[in-house]
Amino acid sequence: MSFDIFLQHFVNGESAEADRRDVLDVLATVDYDGPDKYGSYHVAFPDGVVVEFDASGLESEESFTGCAFCRCGFGDDLVKFIFDVARAGDMVIMVPMEPAPMFLISEDQKAGVPPDLLENFQPILVRSPDEIADAIQLGFEQWAAYRERCLHRSEEDGEG
Repeated sequence: MSFDIFLQHFVNGESAEADRRDVLDVLATVDYDGPDKYGSYHVAFPDGVVVEFDASGLESEESFTGCAFCRCGFGDDLVKFIFDVARAGDMVIMVPMEPAPMFLISEDQKAGVPPDLLENFQPILVRSPDEIADAIQLGFEQWAAYRERCLHRSEEDGEG
């Protein structure tokens, strides 16, 4: 069970190829291992936060229209990395929490997003990683508390 964040590049209401060279340049700024055979990277940040960065197609001939962060922690370095990857690939950031935010790195991105996503996600223009962190901090804390309750119940039931 993880708190996942999804990034996607859209053009004219459809997923479209993101700029992999610029995303690779951002990836080169952090400590990582990978990709594995599935296109996932293990990224570790100085503050101790570790994330699985799923970016199939980033270093291959496959399509690269977006990526995901499956994470176990929350920190400023991770949020900055997410922001920088989104900016480099001209991708929106979608966080499945209530209310469901869709962070836009530029106002122009909204025109490319499929209408059904605009109905299900609240578009929010952000100019910095801090704005993203402020918006998702509570959702992450609620998820972490839920995860702990589930893990505690599993241990009580002898499953953990």
